[in-house]
Amino acid sequence: MVNPKTFVMIVDDDVSILDILRQSLSLEGYACEAFTRGEDALEALERMPAEVLLTDIVMPGMRGLELVSRAKRIHPAMTAIVMTGFVEEFSYDEAIRSGAADFIKKPFTVQELIVRIKHAKLQDHLRELSITDELTGLSNRRGFFAFAQQQMKQAKRNGERMVLFFADLDDLKIINDTFGHVAGDRALSDAARIFVETFRDSDIIARMGGDEFAVLLGNAPDAGIETVRNRLEKRLVEYNARRDGSFRLSVSVGLTVFDPAKPATVDELIHQADARMYEEKMRRKVAGGTA
Repeated sequence: MVNPKTFVMIVDDDVSILDILRQSLSLEGYACEAFTRGEDALEALERMPAEVLLTDIVMPGMRGLELVSRAKRIHPAMTAIVMTGFVEEFSYDEAIRSGAADFIKKPFTVQELIVRIKHAKLQDHLRELSITDELTGLSNRRGFFAFAQQQMKQAKRNGERMVLFFADLDDLKIINDTFGHVAGDRALSDAARIFVETFRDSDIIARMGGDEFAVLLGNAPDAGIETVRNRLEKRLVEYNARRDGSFRLSVSVGLTVFDPAKPATVDELIHQADARMYEEKMRRKVAGGTA
């Protein structure tokens, strides 16, 4: 039996298959929710994060690979497995690009499915370790590039605008030299937590290395960008107000826009946002602020 808290969301327009899978996995100790439509499953994922998403590929309305892609934007750590009875029409590469960890051909036994779930979760766990920053728990540079490239391809297809925030934690060297490297690590971890509290779950947040952070926002109107910047500043002010006289946190931020009509690479966006971040840092230094 598995941990009963392991939550599997099953999506298939065939009600008989859906019932069999739900009952069989429940008997094996999985907690299950089942849906016949991808749209309903995606809406439910906003309220109840699943550890595993098991979905058919061919369904009316939202197809399985689109569901996986959109679901992974909401819960990047979720393991996704796709089912298909049409192998000749199936592209494994396309499934992987959508964010699926594995696929299984119909018909299959419950035991085969359980083995696939365990294997896919293990592979996702190992992959997560390779793309996660150990200190902050955010994505590392490698993870950011992997997630960002995937999301930018989808944004280009859908004609969606995205915004890249590139931020530098000010005075990390001074914090290290004055209070020690343990305090410097604490500053980075606290900054990461502030970023997580400021941005949405669907945004890609990463520590790029050293004192640099990046955030990629999807569907970000101009008003939303200003709101986010104000929220970030407010959280920093609140954090510093609680400090006991030790280090204070401030960040310099630069941003650039991904225009699907004139797509740029992740490297190009980072270069543009980094240049604007440096300009902000210099303006603050000239004005006598922290830099």
